[in-house]
Amino acid sequence: MPRFFLRRSVLFLIPFVWMTFTSLVPAAEFDVVVSPRVTVVEREGITGGGHPVRVGDSTLLFYPHHPDDFGRTVGTGSSYSANGGFLWKQGKDHWPLPKMIDLWADQLRNGDLLAMGLHWTPDPKKRREITPEDLPSDAYRIAISKDRGKSWSFANATIDCPPELGVIARPLPHIIEDKNGALLMPAYAWSSRGNRVVLLRSEDRGHHWNVYSTITTAIAMIKSGAAVTTPWLESTVSLTKDGDLLAIVRTGSTAKSPLVSVRSTDHGKTWSLPEKLPFAGKLPTLHLLPNGLLTLVTALSRNHCRLYLSADGTGRSWSNAHIISSLTGGNVGVAIAGTNKLIITTPTSRRINAWNVQIKPRAEMASGLAAPTNITMNKGILTWTPSANAVAYRVTPVLIKPGPSYMNTDILTYAATQTRDETPKLELGRQLLPGSTYAFKISAVDGKGRVSPAVLSDKFQP
Repeated sequence: MPRFFLRRSVLFLIPFVWMTFTSLVPAAEFDVVVSPRVTVVEREGITGGGHPVRVGDSTLLFYPHHPDDFGRTVGTGSSYSANGGFLWKQGKDHWPLPKMIDLWADQLRNGDLLAMGLHWTPDPKKRREITPEDLPSDAYRIAISKDRGKSWSFANATIDCPPELGVIARPLPHIIEDKNGALLMPAYAWSSRGNRVVLLRSEDRGHHWNVYSTITTAIAMIKSGAAVTTPWLESTVSLTKDGDLLAIVRTGSTAKSPLVSVRSTDHGKTWSLPEKLPFAGKLPTLHLLPNGLLTLVTALSRNHCRLYLSADGTGRSWSNAHIISSLTGGNVGVAIAGTNKLIITTPTSRRINAWNVQIKPRAEMASGLAAPTNITMNKGILTWTPSANAVAYRVTPVLIKPGPSYMNTDILTYAATQTRDETPKLELGRQLLPGSTYAFKISAVDGKGRVSPAVLSDKFQP
């Protein structure tokens, strides 16, 4: 049984330890299919992919439009799509909360939108000195909409952090609900005793939060074999198909900084010891899809935006990586867009791109459907001679040799991009590594979703 003690009306728990085993396994029964890249917004100051949220038939995106300067500059923008993320329009700035460092929204079980805004973050140079008394009263703001974002009510939010834990450095997306309607949200805390990841809990719809439990600490992650090289212990928490809570935590900023996995079997009261995963990334995001698949998306600026799948929905084993884009920063956004769909937003060169991702059963082969021929590439645009009876094409980049600026980039498997119609052309110049050598596998797709045998192109440099 876990041991516990009470202090300042907050329950602290010493984690109960059990063994877990995480591995990479092929996801042979699934195809990961991406729609062609679309631009959400292009403007100065963008430093991340923002945070999408599905609202009815529309998708909202909230994003910071200021430098990543630890809270010295503020401001957020918004964009929206009314057609599933295939066409975006720029929305209001400083909406629904003005002068925020960062802001995201989640849809609650009753349909309400809850937006969480950060108006203050601690100075990382003083992270060992700051106490809860240093927080301004408006450090955190919430906005609630009961009509899908048309109107909002506003309030300050408070986060009680006991002095022995230091100060909450940053709450993190996403907010989830437990079976009793309480809200749960991950965060990381800084103190003179070290850095830790915590689970926050609110019983009044986000107005007041308590530290419910410690998920893990930097010391525990180091003991697991993961060299923690950053104070930014970005984490994500999700329910699993078997009812556990799973947390994935960042440890650094390079491919040598593995993510770690931590599990709770008692609704977040206690957590296992951290387990090192065989892949790295920043700002990891977990989502349990309605079809029972558990998805994990993460990215590094020189090591791709990647999707991993847990086919049984438990997160105890993960598929190999599926690259969504190679030209991306590390902070990407993810939202559930359907039973087997995600919308992923990635930043690059003062731009946010959007990707519709479907995880489908493996496509059947179509007898008599010929593969494309005469594949060529010019200035990042791939073209080919069309196949009779094709209604679309699937194009899978194959990275053969990274360019001189990307020699430390891992060679991983790309998701297939499916064209929107039978046009034999696909623009790939803003998602592949410049100066790198690629080949391309292309299949034709018929009206029943069946595919032709794939043909492999010559080698090209986009």
